Amino acid sequence: MKTNIKAFRRAHSSAQFVNSVDDLLIEIFLRLPIKSLVRFKLVSKRWHSLVTNPRFCLMRNTNPNPAVGLFLLSPDVNLSYDYVPLSINKSSNPPFRKLDFDDEPRGIRILQSCNGLLLCYSNSARECNKRYYVYNPTTKNFSMLPKLNGVGGISKRMCGMNLAFDPAKSPHYKVVCVRRLRSDSGEYRYQFAVYSSEKGPWRKWGDPYTAGVVFETGVYWNGAIHWISNGTTDSCYFDLERQALEIMPMPPIPEEWDWRSNSYFGESCGHLHYVEFFGALIKFDVHEMKMDHSEWFVKYRVDLSHVVDAYPEMIRDYIDPTDWYYYAFMIFTLVRGEEEEDSFLALQIPGKVIRYNLVCKSFETMHEFEFEGGESSEGSLRYASANGFQYIESLCCV
Repeated sequence: MKTNIKAFRRAHSSAQFVNSVDDLLIEIFLRLPIKSLVRFKLVSKRWHSLVTNPRFCLMRNTNPNPAVGLFLLSPDVNLSYDYVPLSINKSSNPPFRKLDFDDEPRGIRILQSCNGLLLCYSNSARECNKRYYVYNPTTKNFSMLPKLNGVGGISKRMCGMNLAFDPAKSPHYKVVCVRRLRSDSGEYRYQFAVYSSEKGPWRKWGDPYTAGVVFETGVYWNGAIHWISNGTTDSCYFDLERQALEIMPMPPIPEEWDWRSNSYFGESCGHLHYVEFFGALIKFDVHEMKMDHSEWFVKYRVDLSHVVDAYPEMIRDYIDPTDWYYYAFMIFTLVRGEEEEDSFLALQIPGKVIRYNLVCKSFETMHEFEFEGGESSEGSLRYASANGFQYIESLCCV
């Protein structure tokens, strides 16, 4: 009995010692899953201070975290989001179904996902009434962005709002707003404004310029926000460190085509990827951009022939085989694994999401959709567009 009491006292004394040394606690916290750390913040004010410290967040994110799920705007319920986990064997509860972190009568929508943070906006009818938020779905914290009113010389016509955040470099984020101006000649020009969570208010950047890209679909990677054109004009990227707009090279278009399909454009774990289809194809290349922005190179070659054999519902046999929509599938996202052989595509096919390994070419069903009112119609995809937003667990403050 005395031995047990002595052992208990030694263990209790050791626990007290660990709890009294911040550096030792931090070393332990760095080895824990993010979901555990979210709960541990509630243990005490001291633990909350350690876990939410920006320095700890930087230490916890030395390597980019892969996406663990996707948020998809539901076609069934107004402003509700479906959640698709990107793991085969692990079940997980959706972080949310509706975004109700602030009182917005018309609801809140996701605009962009960037390294664990979501850029959201109020679903107002008029642009001037819209409010923009940066939201962390892991910690449930959010911040409302200041209005652009008062930034001299900027039109009220919004063309794009893009989030830039790299937790491995800084605990702070930036938001780039693009607004459209119209000159006397009738030609559209575009003006940038940049907001910094570290330095505060919106600041106008540079002179207005002409462009032919879709500013609503920017992708942040390697310190810059990237936009792709439809093929008739140059694609471009905005380097936030140098405050410079640069032309982005693109893979060549086949001679018989004069526009880009832009089938997939996204970032994962520090890599920028691009896929485009030209016609009814199930064989295509995945391009990756070099770190110096000099060119794209073919990273993966994809052949979905065996996937089609296993899932014949992907064939819309009621239309011509040469038709663009003969094969029913869509790329939701590309995820780079911690190991190269773990990298995969999440593919939407009728009724399901398929996980296609980009290295060994294996595949399996990752998720099956539940349809309200019975089965979906033949060959139809639940989501008409690739509107998936990556969910990356993060402790970063907003």
